Amino acid sequence: MFEHEEGFPDVSNFVMCTVSEIFPYGAMVKLDEYNLEGMIPIREISSSWVKNIRNHVKENQKVVCKVLRVDEQKHHIDLSLRKVTQKQKKAAVKRYKVKKKGNKLLEYFGTQNGIPPDQLMEIYNNILDKYPMVYECFEEVIAKDEGVLDGLVPPQYVESLKEIIVANIEAPLVEITGELSVSCPMGNGVNIIKENLIAIRDESISDDIDVDIRLLGSPRYSVKIIAPDYKMAESALDNVVNQVTKLMGESCGDTSFKRKK
Repeated sequence: MFEHEEGFPDVSNFVMCTVSEIFPYGAMVKLDEYNLEGMIPIREISSSWVKNIRNHVKENQKVVCKVLRVDEQKHHIDLSLRKVTQKQKKAAVKRYKVKKKGNKLLEYFGTQNGIPPDQLMEIYNNILDKYPMVYECFEEVIAKDEGVLDGLVPPQYVESLKEIIVANIEAPLVEITGELSVSCPMGNGVNIIKENLIAIRDESISDDIDVDIRLLGSPRYSVKIIAPDYKMAESALDNVVNQVTKLMGESCGDTSFKRKK
């Protein structure tokens, strides 16, 4: 029901596609999130010389492409395969999967509650008016619980949808980072800093919280905290900074901290 988005993708967006036809001069693809087709010109297939296009793409292959040009009047979309990095590909695939999962869960919710298609579409549009995709709304339900679905879903269906969300979506992890500047003028200062940071890192790690401290370039160290929510992450970060400041003070060292936005 929510398989395709309306309209056209924006230029520079990364889209999931399925290769439908291959020609000597390029490849036609179906944009999985839209009821549209696009073309990957042969010059956009690979950064290296393409002797045989079939060595690079095959029919029914899933690919992530970058949108280069969109002509809405002609329904023509130019795409690039070579201008997609591995990091961008990974992010696009993840986004596509979670987007699809969120939409499928909303469809399941509609079926379970016997909600008419037009009313379910209204709920879908209500969510998209506030969130980029359904899945992000569902993640916020997990994180905040109360009030997220108010005004988006009729009151009589809220508890049913929450039960489906809780049963199928894990709480999203949050990540916060900062930069420590640590110095110690003593002869073995480098070892003192290293030993203290390792001890603090190992002590701070738990089943719920991950702490990563890495050297950026003396005397700078990055601190990354991954936790189930911001409150836990902020508390863990404050604890790490306070411990480093205390231990380095005892070791005649200086410490400063800068939070990254």
